[in-house]
Amino acid sequence: MKTRVHWKAYVLLLLGLSALVWMCTSTLTRKHVNAAGVKVQLCMVIDGSGSVNSSEWAIMREAIAESINDTVPHDGSVELTIVQFGYSSGVPARTEVHPTVIDDTNYVTVASQVLTIPKMGGNTPTGGGLYLAWKEIRESARFADAARQVINLATDNKPNVRNYNASADLDGHGGTPDASDDVIATVNAAVDQGLDELDIEGIGLADSTAEWFSKWVVQPQPGIEAPPFSKPGWIRTVADVSEFANTVDQKMRIVITGETDIWVPSVEAALLAGAVTVGVTSLISSLASAVGNPQDYPSQMLAQKISSFFPDTLKKWLHEFISSKRKLIIGQHTGSPFMLTKIEVVSYVVALSVLTFAFSYAKTGALSQILVLVPTVLATSIVVEFAKNYSIEIVARKQGVWTEHRLWYFGLATFLFSSLVFRVPFSSPSRLTHYSPKFTKRSFGLVSSASVLVALAFAVIFYAIFLGGFALIGSIGLVMCLTMAFFDSIPIPPMNGKDIYDWSKVVWVGLFMIAFVLYVLCLLLL
Repeated sequence: MKTRVHWKAYVLLLLGLSALVWMCTSTLTRKHVNAAGVKVQLCMVIDGSGSVNSSEWAIMREAIAESINDTVPHDGSVELTIVQFGYSSGVPARTEVHPTVIDDTNYVTVASQVLTIPKMGGNTPTGGGLYLAWKEIRESARFADAARQVINLATDNKPNVRNYNASADLDGHGGTPDASDDVIATVNAAVDQGLDELDIEGIGLADSTAEWFSKWVVQPQPGIEAPPFSKPGWIRTVADVSEFANTVDQKMRIVITGETDIWVPSVEAALLAGAVTVGVTSLISSLASAVGNPQDYPSQMLAQKISSFFPDTLKKWLHEFISSKRKLIIGQHTGSPFMLTKIEVVSYVVALSVLTFAFSYAKTGALSQILVLVPTVLATSIVVEFAKNYSIEIVARKQGVWTEHRLWYFGLATFLFSSLVFRVPFSSPSRLTHYSPKFTKRSFGLVSSASVLVALAFAVIFYAIFLGGFALIGSIGLVMCLTMAFFDSIPIPPMNGKDIYDWSKVVWVGLFMIAFVLYVLCLLLL
């Protein structure tokens, strides 16, 4: 009977992974990737009105030219157009750089061309600039093939010259249509014709003006204030032209690549990391079961052959593997349930360091860039690893079960492997060990269930942080928590899911399905 129950868990696990494969395949078939040619049509719409003085104009030109040299890809994937608006000799806007596919043969020429653009001066006909920008994009020969059409507007004022595109009061200000309504009408028409995204950099804008642009102009709606860049359709307010120049590279990267401050691993990588980690753990677990518990193995004859094949040293290691995540290695303790032992302090420091490194590397993909993310990821790791486990420790100790935090070396190895190879931290670098003279199957099940439930509870907290606008720390914390909850619910020794499964099949099914579904939804929808 034990054998049949044991293999039901594996069957359910395989069904779950099969569902994940199906979801990943569906996602891949929905995603269209333009393998060659222009992927993004980008038009920069620059305010050259009289409120921008000559020295500020020079700073803006130099920053844009430098970005073309250093940030815009030179592989033919970006078509760049630059439109300036002002009011010179009755002309509200003019095209300074006609639609040009940037590659390694022309980027220097285009950058040099930007450095010579004269300022128009005059008032602020923003609607005219946006109208011309969309006209250039739509009439380009690449319009039908490009995956995204994006306008980026840089301005220091609200529009004050009409282009008469609006026939009604669109923003509810009262009265007859004005230049602001014209901008809304121009943008709405462009969206109807295929504009995917419109982002804004407001240079020294008043809060009320920035709010107006966010509510009525940026696309897609609802607009957000950045940073963080949690979605397309944002307005970033900078103090002056110098700050604009300092942030142009970041802006160009985000606009061109469509990147956001949200981080989740790719579905494909998560599938591979999960399959490899669970597969290796299952294989070793199966071998360990054949050596340590041949009576529970599906084929006792096969178990005997496997056992006879391995030397005693390896048999001992396999036996240690099975008990490694939950074995009772600590003795009875007394004292305050809130005090950490010296070994625990070391364990937490190492685990936090590993988590911080792994998730920073997974986000950036380069060792040279992880230092920028360390403060954010470390803060997240402290909440997830320390606060989650410490809270479980206190509750267990108050219930008479002395519990301590320890490193889990096999989990640490698989965690680093999946992080470095797949950029998906999957597994767990640590474990909680327990001491109780009356520690039963039910006790194991309850404590293991608590690990999954607390991880899910912290996931809710990080989701609220994410919705509050803290996209990076919210998304990383959410992924951390759901990864731990899903991993801890897998019913393969020595994971906690096996303890839950042995105690209560109903509880295990509920926790596993909740953790699995939420993990997959996080990967697909975030």
